[in-house]
Amino acid sequence: MPSKSELAGVKKRVIVLELEDNKWLGAGDNLSNQVIKELNATNNVVIVDRTLAAKLGQEIQLAEIKGRTGYRGQDVADFAVSGKITDAATGVKFTEASSWQDKEGKSHHTPAKCTTSGRAAFSLKIVQLPSLDVIKTIDQEATASSTQDARWMNSCPQLSKDEANGIVSAAVANALRKANADLKNQFAPSGFILERRTHEENNIFKTTLGTSGGAKEGLPAEIIRVVSEQNALTGVASIEQIKIAEGLISDQLGAGFSYLIVSDEEKADKILLGDKVQVKYENSFLGNFGN
Repeated sequence: MPSKSELAGVKKRVIVLELEDNKWLGAGDNLSNQVIKELNATNNVVIVDRTLAAKLGQEIQLAEIKGRTGYRGQDVADFAVSGKITDAATGVKFTEASSWQDKEGKSHHTPAKCTTSGRAAFSLKIVQLPSLDVIKTIDQEATASSTQDARWMNSCPQLSKDEANGIVSAAVANALRKANADLKNQFAPSGFILERRTHEENNIFKTTLGTSGGAKEGLPAEIIRVVSEQNALTGVASIEQIKIAEGLISDQLGAGFSYLIVSDEEKADKILLGDKVQVKYENSFLGNFGN
């Protein structure tokens, strides 16, 4: 069953650690700042100053290398986001001018151009504290480019340091935009199942997720059960989140409650008192099209 703090809707504390940027100096800071911006947009977390947990990053690295479990430092956060830039590069390409005729016999001319491109890739890990369990890994990559007309053959200029940093920064932003839903869904507004009702053929569940917590009519939500699994060989326990069902928030909602309609009756029968209800973010078509 959920704790008293969870039922009270206490916001989770998240610390975004300094991200490794051995592949491109400065790209890690750029990514961490953008991650903080996206998490703040959920209005469901409190971002913790990373200087308050200087040893946390070392504890996570030890856990990954040696299988160490449990954070032994200060109680400063409920989750930590760590990770690194795994790839970054830039380039400039010259394309010669070309001419062609369409089916109607009209002539078309494309001038010579210089294309500046950048690519970036990252790996993010969301770690639960104090257990140091990795609950989500997000790997993403993307590119960015810009073009300008070339004055003469092979006249493309060399990239300045600022220009190279700018195109890599744009690629990092595009990659994070593609990963936006995965990241935000880990910290999406949530509540808990209070009771079940039926009306005609509808399976209706009252939840503690209200408008003050991000509930809106027609918004999709997932019903999740949090369980603890123990490895039979190592004896190490881990937290798993199992999706039980999906539903839509109805027009009956208030500041501290909402009613969720679940269309699949078989899945509805599996939902229990205290199961977690979490808003489901999805990447928009326009965002994917832009990427």
